[in-house]
Amino acid sequence: MKTAKATTLSIALSGGVLVLLTVSVLQLNALEKRASTQERQLKALGESTEKLVGELGRLKGGGAATQPAASSAGDCEIDKVLHPEVENFLKPRGIQWPPAGAKMNGVLKRGWRYGDPKGFNWMVENAAELRELVINYADLQIAMRNKWTDPMEWHGQAACRVEITDDYKTYTVYLRRGVKWHKPSGVDLADPRYAWLNKEHELTSEDFVFAAKVLMNPQVENGFMKSYFQELDKVEAVDKYTFVVRWKKKTYQSLEQTLSGLQPLPEFLYGYTENGQPIPQETLGLRINQHWYNNKGYVGVGPYRMTEYKPGVRMKFVRNDDFPGDKPAIKEFDFPIYTDRTLSVLKLKSGELNFVDLRPGQYREEVLDWQSKPKASWPKNNPFLNGQIECSAVPSPSFYFIGWNMAKPLFKDQRVRTAMTHAFNRQKILDSVFQGLGEVVSGYTAPASPLNDPTIRPLPFDLDRARALLAEAGWKDSDRDGLVDQVIEGKRTPFEFTLLLYAGSPEWTALANVFKEDLLKIGVKLTVGSVEWSVMQKRMDEKSFDAYSGGWSMSYESDPFQIWHSSQVDEPKGSNRVGFRNKEADQIIEKLRETFVTEERQALFRRLHRILHEAQPYAFFMYQKVVYCWRTEVKNVVFAQERPIADSFPWWVAAHD
Repeated sequence: MKTAKATTLSIALSGGVLVLLTVSVLQLNALEKRASTQERQLKALGESTEKLVGELGRLKGGGAATQPAASSAGDCEIDKVLHPEVENFLKPRGIQWPPAGAKMNGVLKRGWRYGDPKGFNWMVENAAELRELVINYADLQIAMRNKWTDPMEWHGQAACRVEITDDYKTYTVYLRRGVKWHKPSGVDLADPRYAWLNKEHELTSEDFVFAAKVLMNPQVENGFMKSYFQELDKVEAVDKYTFVVRWKKKTYQSLEQTLSGLQPLPEFLYGYTENGQPIPQETLGLRINQHWYNNKGYVGVGPYRMTEYKPGVRMKFVRNDDFPGDKPAIKEFDFPIYTDRTLSVLKLKSGELNFVDLRPGQYREEVLDWQSKPKASWPKNNPFLNGQIECSAVPSPSFYFIGWNMAKPLFKDQRVRTAMTHAFNRQKILDSVFQGLGEVVSGYTAPASPLNDPTIRPLPFDLDRARALLAEAGWKDSDRDGLVDQVIEGKRTPFEFTLLLYAGSPEWTALANVFKEDLLKIGVKLTVGSVEWSVMQKRMDEKSFDAYSGGWSMSYESDPFQIWHSSQVDEPKGSNRVGFRNKEADQIIEKLRETFVTEERQALFRRLHRILHEAQPYAFFMYQKVVYCWRTEVKNVVFAQERPIADSFPWWVAAHD
């Protein structure tokens, strides 16, 4: 989905930018002698110029970066170009790193406020924080959008050339050479039990072939991904560094899913048991779901490698200086693990963290409340007020909602779901609880998007209308106990339900309590069910809830299939958790996958918007602004136009002030 200001998730690294670091004359002379020796050795081995310059940059690490040369999408070492008549689809990366003058030894300290991850295997885990804070830095996709400059253009990551033929049904991919898989952390490689893992592995075409095989394995519980690859025909290796992705038919989403949806998966790790024995093909999918390494760490091919994961304590990522592409300035990421978000402010103030996102209430307490007071009254030692911390409220391509489990008798009737939304005082909650950081919406498309139907207004807060709709649906207080009731399966049942929500969000707890009070006025009893994030993920996957508070981070050109198509209701770990089924919506969603004319796509999206608005499978709440705050030693903080917004590749960190 195109949004006016799309923001938040992907990674960006292409080869071709030459990194030169400045040091003192004596250091430079010594390094040049060493580099000269290495140059002769590398040339003798036939290594590329890019790898040589990358090694020189590594040896000179610690100084300030000079301005790199322009990135090129064409610095490929290719034995045979299969389609020389076809232009390389990839463009140069639109932004360079490290920026001129950047220090190369900084540590970015960001809090991991979600508690321990349920797992690190992207093949079976559908979590935005895994994508944004792990995969984004530790792995590569074929290509990524130029998210800081022009998200409609793509630059290479694992690939340096992509040829698109057969009317967007065939993609020929040429991989960069010399990209190595990280050695697994989370296991003791010195232990003889894991000696089989203590080897070097280069990224090859077979890693993408293996990923595609696992992705489409019916045993693998990843309905949230399979929905995007239903029309995938096959992925075939041409040679060690060239492979072809073939689609059965032309689809609008084939470009996005080929270039950024298809990631490599290390067969040398996920194809084996913990004792190093090959997993039989007949049970591979089942073993992937519960693979022995899923909770131990992340193994990728990106510019950062995971070096430490201590459950309940922290994760660490260190710059991979053997990575053959551009080296980002930040040397290390430190992620303390916690669930109490009040710690974010305390850790930021103390310097234990230097970049966080604030809850709206925290932003009010630390910044907004002081703006109406004389500066003379401001506390001198508050880093939010004395210039040591900067903040920015950034629009996010994420929408929030309450989802109704339509498989439950309570929420089968559209009139009941509509009544719930009328009883949901969204604007009041947005203003008073979320500090106005967002906009109430009537659907899942961003308000400013051309795909959004501007004639559809959010349902107003109206308890009388809610009460009337419940009565139409047969809900009346027959025993005068204050709750409406109805006979369900032969038993008189009061209207009571539990709202599942994440325990770490005071704002959502406050929202639930306001909603609870208003629902009681129309005879409905809401119980707040707060749980830890990992528990909530499990219950959402299992559809074990009456209603739940949720949010979806939207990609730049989103496909509604994952969330709204009927086929995803029964898919294991499918994203249509609320059980929305609508034949016309299915037809629209399927047609969108085959429609390329902008005006036709817009009309289809707007019709889908109206269907969802009338059906109310969600009580759509808002598109939110995210407040990011950072200590001033974090430099060059620029936010992307595409997910993740707070992508730190162009940033750098100076010595602590």
